[in-house]
Amino acid sequence: MLSKRVTVYDIAKKAGVSHSTVALALRNHHRISEARRKQVRRIADEMGYVPDPMLTALASYRAQMHPTRLQNAIAWINHWEQPDKLRGAHREFDAYWLGAQAAARRYGFRLEEICWLPEFSARRFEQILLTRGIRGVLIPPHPAAPDWGDFDWSKFSVIRFGLSVPNPDSHLVTADQLRAVLMAMRRISELGYQRIGLVIPEDQDRRLGGNFIGGFSAAQKFYDLAVLPPLLTEEKFYVTKTANGARRLHQWLRKHQPDAVLTSVSSLPDMLGQLGQRIPRDLAVAGTSLDVPVDAGIDQHSEAIGRMAVEMLVSQINLNERGEPANPSRILIESRWRDGRSMPPAKPS
Repeated sequence: MLSKRVTVYDIAKKAGVSHSTVALALRNHHRISEARRKQVRRIADEMGYVPDPMLTALASYRAQMHPTRLQNAIAWINHWEQPDKLRGAHREFDAYWLGAQAAARRYGFRLEEICWLPEFSARRFEQILLTRGIRGVLIPPHPAAPDWGDFDWSKFSVIRFGLSVPNPDSHLVTADQLRAVLMAMRRISELGYQRIGLVIPEDQDRRLGGNFIGGFSAAQKFYDLAVLPPLLTEEKFYVTKTANGARRLHQWLRKHQPDAVLTSVSSLPDMLGQLGQRIPRDLAVAGTSLDVPVDAGIDQHSEAIGRMAVEMLVSQINLNERGEPANPSRILIESRWRDGRSMPPAKPS
């Protein structure tokens, strides 16, 4: 015979509290003390309680059937030294924002960009968020690891975009960059290119977990491609020391004679033009992201990354999961290839 399902009313009777207290405690709600939450969860485990999936589905259905009302904000924390460059100079990051904004609106939240100004201490910034009623924060990519000081992450639900920000060690959403490079290398070889090179700042790839270099090295073995060493320099050679960067690029091109290049460097097309290299006549070029001004390359599905980040964050907010989790999750979004004029089919040699 089937045993009777344990309900929140059964747990409430044994715990000596109301059923609403049990319901909130099982959702880890901050209105219930930690001691009471532990007591309720212990009793629920002892009694063999499991949530009713049909009731959960019904609650979700009812929520979707009613128009959402914008309520609390989700914070998009901008700790850049020049805050306007986060989205103004990076199409990829602006696409994160657009995807996150659409998802936040769908769930009844508004997405609010909040800049951490130089004069803000960690405590002051924390108080700004709390005063605005913010319970969830998104941390977009940053060019260098931000100094968060003694900011108390345990008061907020947190999701990071990518690996460029090493802490807090929260759940994160990012592109599957290693698989994206494998896909790109396979597609470029299918277009008839035999000597495919990679141009990427080594310090940038190190911050991102080495996925671009790792994918490039694996692709050369998997697809039996010519073994060209990637051009690995520091990011400064494409930003502030461009003359040195152009000289290194010229030397690498002359020595290794690639017929196609995959790059994350947004200034590379201009640099190639200064060296007399015409795209695609002299060298075919594909980008690893929307920020490289060529029309062929990897589409990292950045808006989908933004949407997924908010979906994960809203789930944490609803479950009152805050701070750094014991087992951080990494959600990887698949990329796709964009054909374009900068990487046409190779002409037979």
